[in-house]
Amino acid sequence: MTLSVKMCKLLVMKIYNVSLASKKIGVSRQTLHAWIRKTWVKPKKDYRDYPVFSEEDVKNIIAWRKELKEA
Repeated sequence: MTLSVKMCKLLVMKIYNVSLASKKIGVSRQTLHAWIRKTWVKPKKDYRDYPVFSEEDVKNIIAWRKELKEA
């Protein structure tokens, strides 16, 4: 992958804050904050040092929850 292709992917990457990510995952905002505190999920930080999640992060969390429910 060339640098310009990587930059284009970054520009179109969807980013979710805690509220939007929690809605997409299907849990409350407080639950997602608790998971962050317990380091069960590790969000990236935006320029204000707020936790943010990429589309891939959200998909991984949904898959993780599904594994836990099946166990």
